[in-house]
Amino acid sequence: MVELSVAAWAAQVQAAQRTERQRLTAPRRAIIGWIAAQTTPFSAEALAAALATHPAGVGRATAYRAVDWLREHGWLARVQTERGDYTYARTLPGHHHHAVCTRCGATLLLEGCAAIESLTALLARQGFRVHGHILELFGRCARCQHILGAR
Repeated sequence: MVELSVAAWAAQVQAAQRTERQRLTAPRRAIIGWIAAQTTPFSAEALAAALATHPAGVGRATAYRAVDWLREHGWLARVQTERGDYTYARTLPGHHHHAVCTRCGATLLLEGCAAIESLTALLARQGFRVHGHILELFGRCARCQHILGAR
C-alpha cells in the first residue's frame, strides 16, 4: 500500500505542472494545497466551495479545470462511492486500485493486480478477453473498526 505525504504530493504535482509549462498561479497553488491537505475523498464541488472566498480568487471553473487536469495526468483518482456518485482522492501517476472506508472516507492505494490476473485467467478459459479493469473495494478502515468496536 502507498501512503501519500502532503508535502511530497504537492511538490510532485507542482513539478509536473512546470514540466507541462503551466504557470503556478496563486489559484493553482491554493487548489493543490487544499487537495493535498484532504485526508478523505472530496468532490469537485466541495473544492470549489471551499476555495470560493480564498484570497487567490479561485473560481468554480478554475477548480473544475484543475480537477480535470490532475485526473488526466494521474494525480487524482476518481473513486465511485457506494451511493454511485464520484469523489476524488490524491494518488500518484500509474496504475492503482483503491480501498475506501465507508465510514470516514479514508482511501488506501493498492498496487499490483494479482487478484485481477487470476480472474483474467479464469475468464480467458471461458473465451473472454479482458481489455482493462477498475477495482474499488469498500469497507471499514482499521481506525473505524476500532472506534465502532469500542461502542
